[in-house]
Amino acid sequence: MKKIKIKRIFTLLLSSMFLFPFFSVPIDAVAQEPVKEEVENKELKFNKDGKFKILVLADIQDTNMPQKETMELVNAAIDKTNPDFIALAGDNIAGWWKGVDKDQTKQAIDAFSKVIDDKGIPFALVFGNHDHEGLCDEENKMTEEEAKELMLSWYQAYDTCMAIEGEEMTGVGNYNLTIKDSTGTKDVYNLWFMDSNPYTPEEEGGGYGYVHEDQTAWYQKTSNELKAKNGGEPLPSMLFQHIAVPEVYDMFNVVSPFTKGAVRGHGKYSDKYYVPNPEYVYEGLLNEGPCPPDVNHGQFDSWLEQGDIVAAIFGHDHSNSYGGIYKGVYMLAAPGCTYYSYGNNHGVRTITLSEDDLTTFKSELYTYQDLLGHEVSNSFVRTHGYYEYKHKFIPLVCGGVALVAVAGAAIGFGIKYGKKRKNKSK
Repeated sequence: MKKIKIKRIFTLLLSSMFLFPFFSVPIDAVAQEPVKEEVENKELKFNKDGKFKILVLADIQDTNMPQKETMELVNAAIDKTNPDFIALAGDNIAGWWKGVDKDQTKQAIDAFSKVIDDKGIPFALVFGNHDHEGLCDEENKMTEEEAKELMLSWYQAYDTCMAIEGEEMTGVGNYNLTIKDSTGTKDVYNLWFMDSNPYTPEEEGGGYGYVHEDQTAWYQKTSNELKAKNGGEPLPSMLFQHIAVPEVYDMFNVVSPFTKGAVRGHGKYSDKYYVPNPEYVYEGLLNEGPCPPDVNHGQFDSWLEQGDIVAAIFGHDHSNSYGGIYKGVYMLAAPGCTYYSYGNNHGVRTITLSEDDLTTFKSELYTYQDLLGHEVSNSFVRTHGYYEYKHKFIPLVCGGVALVAVAGAAIGFGIKYGKKRKNKSK
């Protein structure tokens, strides 16, 4: 009986391994039929109904063979929200997956860029802290700037891409795009795209990246130019960048680590636990400690000084989707789209602007389940992503099965051997 029980346990563990998919599914499996339309002179303007909807796709962060779920989410988000414009909020590809080269990096970019371009929707982007990494490894040996410039050229090959390199300054892709009124005669709104840079140099204390002072100086100069063209009034604007400003922590309360829903801060904030402060945060989830730079370089203060930033949208923290307002500026987290990297709050955010009131907007959050009517069945992947699943979970399961198999064989041999000895002794 003992031998049979061990065999059943081994069989159960072995069969359970095949309940989970081992391989990603090519994009072709979920791609929609192309419905491409030309973007008229690459000019943004409000619709005839006075609306302008932006779809924010943050942290797509997948490979040249993207996960089926990642691409299902991207396709469904575009089709069901019907945006006028798409903003990619950084970490648009994983960048760091094993053995990546230039061709694979371009294929990863092409995988989702083609989906957007085929649907004829104008889009722009900022870079995150992972996009460039595969091109800057020991094999490819590109500098961060060279890598970003090359990747940007690949995006720009698509007709609907409106991203530009921008003026000479820290980072790649610091620029702005204006939106005209519904008649197409006047610029009435502005979109900022800022490279928050991947990491802070160790000599400056380390940690995640930030918008440098020369970038902020460019923002202020350009903001003043837009103000002058707008009759001396700040041109209402929205800003997109990957890494949040430190002021997001001012929207949270410090609590005991045993408080329900409390999350541990990150970096310099890691010695405390936080929950949203309802005085500031009005929507969404705080599922992980945000990861801004450890040092405050005054970017948020420059927004207050210029008076043009209505809202800032950040990616980077995959599981967060909070929305709050601090000192008159809306600060919104866009949840991650990725199923290759970690995340337990997969989804997208939309922003709808109204021409008749440019000082506010409507924002909506859509989860994978909202868009597709079901959730991903593999709970490990849903929280940790395919990368960890393949590199940690499968070896763990295989190792456990191997251990049980060895133990089972040893016990089985012992039982057999014991019986033989007994028979011989008769």
